[in-house]
Formats: sequence, C-alpha cells, structure tokens
Amino acid sequence: MRILTFKRLVGLAAIGGFAYTHKQRGGDWTFDSISDTARYLWRQAMTRIEPVKREMRDTLDRAAHMEQSARSRAPDEASPTRVYRDYKRKDDVGPH
Repeated sequence: MRILTFKRLVGLAAIGGFAYTHKQRGGDWTFDSISDTARYLWRQAMTRIEPVKREMRDTLDRAAHMEQSARSRAPDEASPTRVYRDYKRKDDVGPH
C-alpha cells in the first residue's frame, strides 16, 4: 500500500490550502465561520472561471452561427465540397 498516492496528496493540499485561507481571513473554528470561508473560496473560483466560460460560450456560438450560415446558403453559391480523395498524400508521385 502506498502511503501517499496522488489523490491523497491532492486532497491534503486542498485541505491545507483551505485551512491556510481560513486562518489568513481571521476565521474562527466554528461551523459558520468555516462555511463562510468555503463560500468565499467558491465565489473566488467561479469569478476566475467566468472569463473562460464566456470565451468558450462565444466560440461555440460563432461555430454554431457558421454552421447555420453554411446550411442556409444555396447549393449553387456554395463552394464545391471536397472529399478526402481531393487532397494529395505525401506518397503521391507526380508534379508538385
């Protein structure tokens, strides 16, 4: 049995980080104070994740918009669809 597996190490680091933050905020070791620190840490994490979520949402919206606009074009306006055979492979012999 391994004494410190990676999961245990991460868990202990999380508990230590929580205790350090709680102490730095001057919290008492009561349930209310500990839950207040947990809410504080959760809000901080969500605040830091929000720009990433917004960027991902924008990227997905742009991709969905591009897909919808590609579907709405008439077939004669659309560029011809290329298939895998249209692209040259590295081992093709011929003029390059």
